[in-house]
Amino acid sequence: MDFNITLPGFVRVESVTSPVLIANITDRTGNLYSSLSSQFKVISNSKDVKTLYLKANTVTDGGYEEAMFEQGGRVYIAFANIAKIPKSQSLANCKMGSASKDSPGVVAYPVVSIIGADSKFVRSKNKYEVYAPNGTTYVTVNVGSNVLKNSFDSNDPKGFYQAILSLTEADI
Repeated sequence: MDFNITLPGFVRVESVTSPVLIANITDRTGNLYSSLSSQFKVISNSKDVKTLYLKANTVTDGGYEEAMFEQGGRVYIAFANIAKIPKSQSLANCKMGSASKDSPGVVAYPVVSIIGADSKFVRSKNKYEVYAPNGTTYVTVNVGSNVLKNSFDSNDPKGFYQAILSLTEADI
């Protein structure tokens, strides 16, 4: 008697905790003292390249909102103050490039590279498509230390600012 089993295709994404996930903001310029880096481990048994989706969210008074956006040909991630939650309009103003006084509680930094897999930013969806081949792939997202012009000002409340990155197979 033969036994047969079927292994379906799968993709597993894990967050790797060794990269630089916390940095301090200089109080005069808004630049970070060091760049940020986040890494994901992707395991796939698919014979085809899988499309994954990298996105960022932050919290405003409107709840979780998309924090990744393109401005002037560069992709940025907006970080919001987690102790004094900013208004949703503050995030929208930052994304539009309004004066810094119009986006209190929100600062943005550029995505400088995505290493380990091919990727492209899809502006209409405010996220990256990341293409993971069969096997194990480490995808590293590097965020630069120079603050987006007009997103930092003395009216930004002190405290921790946060953005949440996710890499998923589902296009959510």
